[in-house]
Amino acid sequence: MESFADKNLNDSVTSGTTAIVLAGGKGSRMNFEEKAWVTHRGKPLIMHVIDQVKPQVSGILVSRNRLDPRYDDLPFNCMADKNSNFDGPLAGIAACLDGVKTPFTLVVPCDTPNLPEDLVQVLKTNLAGSDVCIAVDEDRDQPLIMLAKTQCLGTIAAYLQEGGRSVHGWLERQSLARARFTGTQLHNINEGSQLE
Repeated sequence: MESFADKNLNDSVTSGTTAIVLAGGKGSRMNFEEKAWVTHRGKPLIMHVIDQVKPQVSGILVSRNRLDPRYDDLPFNCMADKNSNFDGPLAGIAACLDGVKTPFTLVVPCDTPNLPEDLVQVLKTNLAGSDVCIAVDEDRDQPLIMLAKTQCLGTIAAYLQEGGRSVHGWLERQSLARARFTGTQLHNINEGSQLE
């Protein structure tokens, strides 16, 4: 049974966190399909992600680049990059930042359908005094599944202006923590053969 203290922690984490769902990639390994809307286990990949993170956050923003009308049907703000160069996930995060009003930001890709129900809570617990906490599954680091202090995400714009594009490169400049999720594979779906 959830204790009163646990409930208060969960409520404070939820109310103080906005999720950015990254759906702006080219989909080059999926025949350039809009990966967010590829069907997996009976529904689009992005809906798996939204269904998992929605109870864990106070709001959701979607980073997208294509003018796919299906995004218009989502009950969330869908924001495009500042340009159409497909500059990568950091550009997507930067484009969404104006819509984030909470002290913490969860970042997740649209193609990770197996996110745990306690993702935000575990990341927040491990964040401690760091600026960013990334998830680690049984295979490796998952740098695009992260909880960050929103203020530190403001440094992405300068990094992009310097010509930086690498998520790893930006993370190396941050105070970084890791949260291990045992018994869980958080990797994204990159190929049609991985769909069910």
